[in-house]
Amino acid sequence: MAAKRSRELRPLSSEHHRALLIAFQLKKAIAGHAETAGAPRDLDGLVALVRRFEDSVFLVHLQAEEELLGPHLDPKDARRLKEEHRQLRELLVEARTARQASRRGPLLAFAELLERHVRWEERELFEQFEELVAPADLAAVGHALEERLVVAGKGPGRTSP
Repeated sequence: MAAKRSRELRPLSSEHHRALLIAFQLKKAIAGHAETAGAPRDLDGLVALVRRFEDSVFLVHLQAEEELLGPHLDPKDARRLKEEHRQLRELLVEARTARQASRRGPLLAFAELLERHVRWEERELFEQFEELVAPADLAAVGHALEERLVVAGKGPGRTSP
């Protein structure tokens, strides 16, 4: 049974739902399933889908996690967070810059890592964070997340999750 997420971390969890949908769409489309949950079926369309996600949510989300959660994390978890974020960004660059025939691999690797990463954050990292961080620090992180992800999300270049 999934744990109830604290109000302070809900902006991240909300965007995680969108990330999981993107991962699902990519995996289904790349596997050639007839039903792709609304994703394009061609590689150029999939790259465009991921690019919109990257520009509207993903990059700001990664930065917020690293800057706001990172200082409160165990050093091992902070390293994993940053390393997986780096790998995800690299896979997106590879998918965008690869020749048409070579895009499938990095898109699939991105989808698989994105799903594993989100599940780790939701099932382990966030639960530990909520338990170990002082209430005042959790409130400060929550306020900063609201400002960056929710209030800023209504501005140009970002779409609501």
